[in-house]
Amino acid sequence: MIRTVISLFGAFITVALLFSFATVAEADWSVLREDDILRGDGIDGMLQDVHFMDNQNGLVVGDGGLMLTTSDGGTTWEKMEVDMRPPGAGQRPGGPPGGFGRGGPAPLYNIYFVDENVGFIIGGRATILKTEDGGKTWSRKMAMSDTPGRGGNPRPLRANLMGIQMINETTGFIAGSENTILKTTDGGESWVGSSERARVGETRNNLEGLWFVSETTGWIIGSFGTLLQTTDGGTNWTKQDPGFDNNLFGIYFVDENTGWISGQEGLILHTSDGGANWTQQKTESIDDLHDITFVDAMVGWAVGGYNTILHTSDGGKTWTASNIPGSANLKGVHATDQNHCWTVNDWGVIAAYKAE
Repeated sequence: MIRTVISLFGAFITVALLFSFATVAEADWSVLREDDILRGDGIDGMLQDVHFMDNQNGLVVGDGGLMLTTSDGGTTWEKMEVDMRPPGAGQRPGGPPGGFGRGGPAPLYNIYFVDENVGFIIGGRATILKTEDGGKTWSRKMAMSDTPGRGGNPRPLRANLMGIQMINETTGFIAGSENTILKTTDGGESWVGSSERARVGETRNNLEGLWFVSETTGWIIGSFGTLLQTTDGGTNWTKQDPGFDNNLFGIYFVDENTGWISGQEGLILHTSDGGANWTQQKTESIDDLHDITFVDAMVGWAVGGYNTILHTSDGGKTWTASNIPGSANLKGVHATDQNHCWTVNDWGVIAAYKAE
């Protein structure tokens, strides 16, 4: 009898230890902000991207012009109100600042900082916001077509803007829906470029992201395996063949030779020769991977559908899958080092990885 009790007690301890180990092993990712329904604080909206300046100070953006900031690593978040009206636009009486056109503030898709002070947020209806004080204040910049409108007057663009990068203090590029490519030569104060609006029956091609590895060499990714390369600082773009026609969503380079692209149906492509060749990395995932980031040539994360999180510590030779509760789509991911990473999804969830 005593042996039986001891055996049962031992079995109980073993199971408890296994569960304890499993909890510790899975505790790397934790939810900092619950989804809109569980939270119920009235601050609703899909989240699209996240950026942390350091391990404490961060920013997330999403639909309806939603902007949230944190100064404690993501434990608490405060809503930030930003005037997204274009220069010269009238104030809406009795309501919050509007976006460009009808429907209120536009969705915000991408956060990009040049340094600790200068940064940009881009989004729907050609929204471009710029900060010069580390995100304390933001001002709206205009995206104009290089093709004049009626009467020869400058024509504003309306595309969804998805990817942005400055290649030096004055010059930068933005990529967006309907083959939109914009360029600035004055530090992001003004943007000029072109879009190709699809007609009825035509297939719309959307550009989802870009990355320059130098002032002359850069890449743009998009729908149906679109992969464009420039070697002359964006004057000309040449179509490359990545070997897949999946939609491509995320791109990240750690140096001129080493980079990754994430895309539809669990696709991750890798180059180690500056894009001359792209090879598929095995992920065991079938979910769309909306964003990808690396902190060095070895450690990185990719996130996507059904709250899928993939992690690698060997440059993508192997990817380990994790999930956070729920079945939403993780849209953006950002890491400050190999021990700190954050991601957001379209149910308003913010989650963090802390290995220390």
